[in-house]
Amino acid sequence: MTQDTTGRDAADPARAMLSEHIPLSLIMDMASPEGPRSAELLEAEGLPEDAWWERDASRS
Repeated sequence: MTQDTTGRDAADPARAMLSEHIPLSLIMDMASPEGPRSAELLEAEGLPEDAWWERDASRS
């Protein structure tokens, strides 16, 4: 594990965001502005079959 200067795990902020269901592609965009954009990743990887981000009345 990589620790910051306070001795905390450097991955803690990313884990916290993932636990709040922030998309990994958005975290990647924030962490590496020069890196691949989420739109490029989406185009390369495609959409999942289950559109989990869309509200479904049966899941309420």
